[in-house]
Amino acid sequence: MLLRDGVSIAFYLGHSHHDITQRIEHTLRVFRHAIAPASLDWYCDYEGDFHELDSAGRKFLEQEFNSSQFAHVHLADHVNNGVGDYKFIYDGQWRENPNDPGASRLLSTVTFWLPTEFLESQGPAVVRELALKLSADLPYTSGHAGLAFNGQLSLLGVDDLVHRERLRHPGMDVPDESASLHLGNRIRGVHWMNFLGPPVLEELGGVEALREKLKSPGTTVQPLAEGRAVITLGTEPDAGDTTRSPVLPAYRELARVLEPRLYFQGDFRPWRDTEEQRRWERRFLD
Repeated sequence: MLLRDGVSIAFYLGHSHHDITQRIEHTLRVFRHAIAPASLDWYCDYEGDFHELDSAGRKFLEQEFNSSQFAHVHLADHVNNGVGDYKFIYDGQWRENPNDPGASRLLSTVTFWLPTEFLESQGPAVVRELALKLSADLPYTSGHAGLAFNGQLSLLGVDDLVHRERLRHPGMDVPDESASLHLGNRIRGVHWMNFLGPPVLEELGGVEALREKLKSPGTTVQPLAEGRAVITLGTEPDAGDTTRSPVLPAYRELARVLEPRLYFQGDFRPWRDTEEQRRWERRFLD
């Protein structure tokens, strides 16, 4: 299995690794507790190979979390064909790097993966509550949670399949971990749950302004601590289907409101087909 559907919960943080280490470790403990009895028993080394999380693996993780500069932690419940059902991926940046003039714009990122079976068995309310718990201790700029393609997306056959399926199911996210190198205070697309940190929320006029603009049934704008908010589009995530209509009207409404702050990959870095990518990223706008 090189590709499957899943639930992705991701946060982008404008902080260096050494400033958020304890917060990231806390969210990892929250995630481990939530997915039990499933466990994250495999870790990825510097060469991209997975190993069982034994004493050497725990030492490796300790070194990463205690690093004063960069950190990369990738944990999974299993590695059958490289696709885990449950995953934790953290990339901590060094924004004070004197050898990188653009270091200050880099975002640290943390992503949590759940299988759709967890969503189906536990219910969307449990997934939503978990996303809120994970967000509570993170000083994020933005974040999101919703359905996404989980797999080895860089492989040619898998990549082609994703490009076909994403056109039919616009509510499915196509993960792009490298977006954090260019994202800044922009928002990476529209999702079931859309987390907004203080800079972005202020630029959009705040919670009350968003409530005035978002009228779709089921859409909620919830204020959170420390000047943050989350916009949730309905009681559960929806993949959408372009063979039916209407196609995710609440997602379209939010996209129009967020458009000035949305991130479009083609505007910042080349793509094998920039126009195709832009059509995908503007699927709720055009």
